[in-house]
Amino acid sequence: MSLSSRIFFGLGAGIASGIFFGDLIADIKIIGDIFIKLLQITILPYIVVSLIAGFGRMQMFQARRLAVRGSLVLLGIWGLALSMIFLAALAFPELETSSFFGSAATPQPQQTDLVDLYLPSNIFYSLSNNLVPAVVFFSILMGVALISVEDKSGVLPIFDGLAAALAKINTAIVRLTPYGIFAIAAAAAGTMTIEEVSRVQVYLVTYISLALLITFWIFPGLVATLSGIPFRLVLHTFKDALVTAFATGNQFVVLPQIAENCKTLLREQGRSGPEVDSAVDIIVPVSFNFPSLGKLLVILFVLFAAWFTDTPLALADRLSLAFNGLFSLFGSINIAVPYMLDSVHVPADMFQLFLVTGIVVGRFGAMLAALHIIVLSIIGTLALFGALQINFRSLLRYLAISVLALFVLVTGLRAYFLVFVPHAPPREVVLARIQLMEPRVDATVSTILPEPDATDLTGSRLDHVLSSGVLQVGYRPNNLPCSFLTPGNKLVGFDVEMAHILAEDIGVKLEFVPFKFDRLDRMLKSGQIDLAMSCIAGLPDRFAKASFSRPYMDLTMALVVHDYDRHLYGDIEALRLKTDLTIAMVSSHYFASRLRTLLPNAKLVLLEAAEDFFNGEDGGADALLLSAEEGAAYAYRYPQYTVIKPRKGTIRIPTVYAVPKGDMETMMFVSNWVDLKREDGTIAGLYDYWMLGGEAKPRERRWSVIRNVLGWVE
Repeated sequence: MSLSSRIFFGLGAGIASGIFFGDLIADIKIIGDIFIKLLQITILPYIVVSLIAGFGRMQMFQARRLAVRGSLVLLGIWGLALSMIFLAALAFPELETSSFFGSAATPQPQQTDLVDLYLPSNIFYSLSNNLVPAVVFFSILMGVALISVEDKSGVLPIFDGLAAALAKINTAIVRLTPYGIFAIAAAAAGTMTIEEVSRVQVYLVTYISLALLITFWIFPGLVATLSGIPFRLVLHTFKDALVTAFATGNQFVVLPQIAENCKTLLREQGRSGPEVDSAVDIIVPVSFNFPSLGKLLVILFVLFAAWFTDTPLALADRLSLAFNGLFSLFGSINIAVPYMLDSVHVPADMFQLFLVTGIVVGRFGAMLAALHIIVLSIIGTLALFGALQINFRSLLRYLAISVLALFVLVTGLRAYFLVFVPHAPPREVVLARIQLMEPRVDATVSTILPEPDATDLTGSRLDHVLSSGVLQVGYRPNNLPCSFLTPGNKLVGFDVEMAHILAEDIGVKLEFVPFKFDRLDRMLKSGQIDLAMSCIAGLPDRFAKASFSRPYMDLTMALVVHDYDRHLYGDIEALRLKTDLTIAMVSSHYFASRLRTLLPNAKLVLLEAAEDFFNGEDGGADALLLSAEEGAAYAYRYPQYTVIKPRKGTIRIPTVYAVPKGDMETMMFVSNWVDLKREDGTIAGLYDYWMLGGEAKPRERRWSVIRNVLGWVE
C-alpha cells in the first residue's frame, strides 16, 4: 500500500474513531501534536542549509535572473488567484442577511513586531522563536555572500551533506504520517461541532469548492500546460505532500518533502543537475515567505463579510481590497484580516467569525499554501532555465476548460444557496425571541409614563411593599441590555430579571412602571414606583434626586461610533483638535463637565435615552458616550455602529438601584440583598447572559456512537 493510501486510511480511521468515541478520544490529540513537532525538527535547518548552498552554488547573473523571472511567475500566480476569488464571490445569493455575529468584547488581534519578523538582528533568537522570514533573510544574505567566494570547495560539500542528512530524517518521519494523521483526525472528529458551520455555510461551501477546483485542476493544469508534464503525473507526484498539509493544517512541515518531489518530477522530465536542484532549494523556502494561495483566499472571507453585513462594495473598493489585501498578507493573517475589514467599512466584529471559520477552512488553506509552493517551484525553475513550453493550442484549451469550470462553480453554488440558504430573521425578530433566563413571577408591565403626582408617601418604602404585597419597579423602556421592550412587547433585560428575583425573594407581586430621570425623584416620593432598576450610574449629581444602594455591577465607559469611523476615536489628543466633533450622552452633569474639559472644542448633546442616538434624534452627534456593555447590545441591533474603549485609563462606573430620598431602611435592605445576590453567583450569571450574550446553559457532551447509540458509557 502506498504512503498516500495509508494516509487516507489513517484519516478515515481517525474520523470514524472520533465519531464512535466522541470526546472520550480527545486526549489522543497529544500524539498528533508530537507528530507535528517531529515534522518540524528539520524545517528551519533545512531552510538554512538549502538556501545557503543553493545561492552559493549560483553565479551572480543567475541569481539576478532567478529574482526577475521568479517574481514574474509569482505575480502571475497572484493575479490568477485574485481573479478567481472575486469571481467566486459572485456565487453569494442576493438575500437579506440581517443576522449578525457580535459580542460585548471584540478580540484584539495579536500584534507582530515586523522588525524582528524580517530582520535577524540575532539569528539565534530568530531560530528559537521560529521567525521564518528572518531566518530566510539571513540565509539569503549568507548565500549571496558565498557567491563571491572564490574557493567554495570546502564549504558547499558540508551544506550538501547536511541537506542530505536532513532529507533522510524527514523521510523517516514522513513514514509515521498515517499514525499522526489518525490521532489528529480522531481528536478533531471527537470534539468539533457543526454549530458554527451551519451559520456560515455560504462562505464555507464557496471556500471549499474553490479550493478543490484550484487544487485539482486550475494550478495542476497550469503546470501541465506550461511544462509539458502530464497532468496526472503532476497530481500523483505531490498527492502525499498535499494530503499531509491538509491533514496537519500546516504547510510548513512539508517543505522538505515538496523540494524532493519537485526535483524528482523535473528529473523524470530530463531536467536535472546541480543548477536545477539549487533553484528548487532556493525557491521552496523563499516562497514560504510570500502570500500564498492559502493566504490569498482569506480575501474571500472579507467579501463574504461585506455580503453578510449588507455592506456595499463598489468596483473601486474591490480593486483597493485586491491591492492592499495582497500586501497586508505579507504579515500575519490575524493582523491582515481586521485591516481589510476596516478598509471596506465592514464591522470589525466579523473578525470573530473569521476565527471560528478558520477551524474548518484552515486545513484547506494549508493544502493551498503547499500547492502554491509546488507551482512556483516547478514553473519558476523552468522559467529560470528558459524551459517553459508555450503551446497556444494547449493554452487556449486550458483557459477554456478553466473558464467553463469557474462558470459552472459560480452558477451551481448560487443555485444551491438560493435553495438551501434560508432568509435570516430580521434583528427585530431575534430580539422578539429573547426571554428571561428562567421562568419568574408573573408581572404587570405598564408602558405609559404616569402623570406627575404631588403627594408624598410616608414611612419606609420596604414596609409599604411588604404590607401591600406589590413591588413597583421603575424601568427605562429602551435601555439595552438592562431593560427593554421587545417587538412582542415583552419586558426583558438584566435589571428586569433582577427585579423578578427580588419579588420572588420577598414574596410579593411585581409591577413595572416606566420612568424618566427628570421625574425620578417625584415618582419615588409619591409611591408611583418603589425603586428604580435600569443600569443607573451612581453619579454625584443624581444623589439630589434619590438615595442609592451599594453598587451591584461596574460598567466600562466607551464611545459608540459608526464602524467605519472607529479609527478616528482611538487618539484623545487628535480628538482635542477636532472642531466639528459632536458627542451625545444620556443627561448627566458629571460627564458633561468632564467632557467639556477633556474635549473643549466638542459640542455636547444631552439625550433622554441612548436609543435617541440611533433613531435620528441625536442632534447630528458623531458619537455616543455610553457603557461598553450597553453599547455592545446596541451594536447588535444597529450593526453599522461599534464600541470604542479607551486605550488606557479605563473608566469604570458603578451601577446602583434608586430608592426614595432619605429612606435608609429600604436603601440598606436593597444593599444587603445586592450583596447576597453577588455572593451566591446570581449577578455573575446574569452578567454572562445579558451583557456577554452567553447562553446560560451547560455544555452538552459531544455526540458519539459509544454514548448516544450503544449506551456503553454515561
